[in-house]
Parts: sequence; C-alpha cells; structure tokens
Amino acid sequence: MNEDMVMGEFVDRRKLRLVRHFSHPPHQVWEALTDAAQVTVWFLPCTLLEPRAGGRYAFESDGKSWSGVIGDFEPPHLIDFGGWLRFELSEAAGGCRLVLTLKRTRAGWSPMTLAGFHGWLGRLQRHVDGIAPEEADDWASNHFSWDGLFLAYERLLRRDVTGGAKVVYRIHFESNLADLNSDAKLQLDELAGLMRHSPDLRVCIDGFGDDPCSPEQGLELSRTRVAAASQYLQRAGILSERIEMGFALGNYHFLVPSDTEAGRAFNRRVELRPIY
Repeated sequence: MNEDMVMGEFVDRRKLRLVRHFSHPPHQVWEALTDAAQVTVWFLPCTLLEPRAGGRYAFESDGKSWSGVIGDFEPPHLIDFGGWLRFELSEAAGGCRLVLTLKRTRAGWSPMTLAGFHGWLGRLQRHVDGIAPEEADDWASNHFSWDGLFLAYERLLRRDVTGGAKVVYRIHFESNLADLNSDAKLQLDELAGLMRHSPDLRVCIDGFGDDPCSPEQGLELSRTRVAAASQYLQRAGILSERIEMGFALGNYHFLVPSDTEAGRAFNRRVELRPIY
C-alpha cells in the first residue's frame, strides 16, 4: 500500500498523528530510527544520537539545529525525541505499524513542514525497502505532490486548529528585491490588527528567495525579506518578542512550478504564520 499521501490527523490543537505501515518487522524499522547514519539518509543530518533514555540527540537543517534529550525509550517499539517527535512501532499483519506523533513547537504549525514529514516518511519507507538514496531523492524532488499537501494541510489547520482563521499570510516581491508593495502592506496591516486584538498571539516568519539566483543570493534575499516584514509589524506596534524568526529557505521550496514568470513571481515570498 502506498501511503505517501495519507494525511495526518490532529489529536488536538497541539498534536498531529501520522500512521504508516511497513512490510518489515519492527526491529528493522527501529534500526533506521535509532542509528544516526541511517537517520541522516532519510531525515535530517543527525550529528548526535545516543539511543537510550536520557541520551542526547542533535539534528541540523538550513543553518538551524535542534538538540535535546531522549525521553521515553523502549526498544524496539518507542523512542521520543524531547516530546516533539515520537515514534511508536507495533507488530502488524505482514510487518509493522508506525505511529508518528508531532507536537507543536514554539514556531507553531507549518503546512510546509507537515508536507515535509510525508516526504521524510516516504524516504524512510524507501530506505527500509533497500531503495538507493539517489532514487529516493529523485522521488522526493520530482515525483511527490508537495503543492497538494501544502493546501490540504492549510485546510486541515483551518478546520481543526485555527477555528476558521487564516493559516498563512503570503506576501510577494519583485525579482531580487525586498521592498514591500502595497498588497504586502495591506496583508501586514491585517495581521497587525489581528495581533493587536489577540495580545497572546505570536507569528512565525519564513522567507524565500528567487529563481534563478545563486544559493548565497537566495539566502541573503530570504533574510532581508523576513527582516522587512518583521520591521513593518514592529512599526505597527507589535513587540519583537511576539515575532518568531523561522527559516530563510533560499531559492527552493517552491509552491508552484517556477518555469513561468507567473510561477516565479508567486514563489518570491515571505510566509507569516500566526501561532494559534
């Protein structure tokens, strides 16, 4: 059964659960979850993984790092990474069942990240099946419907988490520029009004670059665009401690194909996610 596009379900506003099935015994999948070299192949670069209760772990991605202490640990059935990432394995007909529970972090829920977990779990499935990493990379890059999952998770978040409120404010930019146009300012004014009305609400901002441009230019442009949006909100009276700086993601993570000018224009963006 191909489960790559099977959506997760919110247990509550702070937890989402994804379920996958493997035609392998639990111990084989367990090895892929607890060996740093294997985790690096299918998930994020894993620089430290001590597979035991109280052991330390560390992941890196896009210039950021996550580290912590392993909580619950019951080989070969349960490993909990700091409470935010929990894997549970159980025997099932023909193999085993994996339940992944994600807990909302300080940065809130990101449709992009939730779609990313589909990609990571798909790579885990292919890794355990013995498929070469290059083939799994090709699947993730060229044969996986990221855009459909982005939109599906936006709808799911709107239904189950935000009470119908907007999940993502997207503002767009001219090529190689970080200047805010009139439409961007209207959206930022709307968001600032929402945050003034809800003083406990925070926002996380992710920035994206241009296509084409070099990776270095894309990262710098991403950071500059995030700063422009943040500074505008602060001038509108939103305190800096209510603004979470997310990822500067450079010139990839496109929402739509970038083979037309309209597509490239839509992908030149900053995403602001209220943390409900």
